[in-house]
Amino acid sequence: MGQKSTENTPQQNIGLRPDQILTLFKFYEEAAEKTKSHAWSQTTWILTLNTGIFAFSLNFYAEHAAVRAYLLIELFSAGVGVVLCGFLVYLLQELGSHISRYWTSSNQIAANYGPLVRFIDKSDAVAARKSDYCAPFPKFCRRLKFLAILFLIAHVGWSLFMVYQYCA
Repeated sequence: MGQKSTENTPQQNIGLRPDQILTLFKFYEEAAEKTKSHAWSQTTWILTLNTGIFAFSLNFYAEHAAVRAYLLIELFSAGVGVVLCGFLVYLLQELGSHISRYWTSSNQIAANYGPLVRFIDKSDAVAARKSDYCAPFPKFCRRLKFLAILFLIAHVGWSLFMVYQYCA
């Protein structure tokens, strides 16, 4: 009856010294940033490779469309592009999940230690104090997955066009 609710106020003591709390908070924030950097880097490389595959495929079609065996090479290159895009979607899902977990941990640490509360949004601080809190999946990962799916659709569309051209 006389206990004060701590759900909306930061707790000063979570069992660690202040320097340990700061180190732990920095660890999760830096891990999230490194993972975010990996996501951008992997996406850049894989989509650049996909663009090269498209360029090769278009060039090959322009130069060898009269040769009947071109379809096999076109389908192989489209298959490689589809596999790369599928891998990228999977990779972004995994990296986004890791980033979300890192953000969850850092927000919970910051929300429960007064001096760090100012480093997160007020709404995140209130939400992070709840036991079932989970940071949202990163929006940039969703956008990058969408871009990878567009490349995947382009590869499938191009291969269907090649089959149509071959059969016509």
